[in-house]
Amino acid sequence: MKFGVVNFPGSTGFSDTMYALQVVLEQEVVQIWHESNTLPKVDVVVLPSGASFGNDPLPGSKAAQSPVIKAIRKFADNRGVVLGIGNGFQILCAAKLLSGQLIANQSGVFTGKNVCVKAGNTSTLLTRFLSKGQILQLPVAHGFGQYQADDKTMTELHRNGQILLRYCNRDGTISALSNPDGSMDNIAAIHDRNVFGMMVCIERAVDPDLGNANGLLFFQSLINYR
Repeated sequence: MKFGVVNFPGSTGFSDTMYALQVVLEQEVVQIWHESNTLPKVDVVVLPSGASFGNDPLPGSKAAQSPVIKAIRKFADNRGVVLGIGNGFQILCAAKLLSGQLIANQSGVFTGKNVCVKAGNTSTLLTRFLSKGQILQLPVAHGFGQYQADDKTMTELHRNGQILLRYCNRDGTISALSNPDGSMDNIAAIHDRNVFGMMVCIERAVDPDLGNANGLLFFQSLINYR
């Protein structure tokens, strides 16, 4: 399996993603610069977390205009797998590769902590190694993670099984109290066929020595999809 990780200026999660894939999971990984007009031959493209372009003027907005996005759109149209993590999710929404938008946290402040999420659709390339209803602890680190969409989009997300993860408490209860950013329906991750977006930072949860390796389940699912 060959991964391409896109490097935007300010993508602080770039190194963590490279480490997770290259060192921990021993996969072939190449860097893709944001000004590239074409993609190398890869199986999966990852847009990492971090404040690309300093989140100016809004998270993901400037990165969504980068030349590489056109190549990623073509890649996705040809059934290539695309994963956006954190800021990568924001970029995919800003580029209209995923529906909805990610706005400022309801609290108005940056949230960096471990949260619990509950698995929804587990039949996708990203979630096949999860069990439906499984509860996982994963880190978040964002100030603009509140997922919002219009009623039509929300209806389609539920009807089509596009919701992958929802914020919950430790026993799996989904409520406003377990929602770290105010996202509609506690949404933490969605997909549209082969394009995936998540606010939880799975690249920061791949090493048992650091007390959390839950992120490996998602990467391993992708690695073994062929």
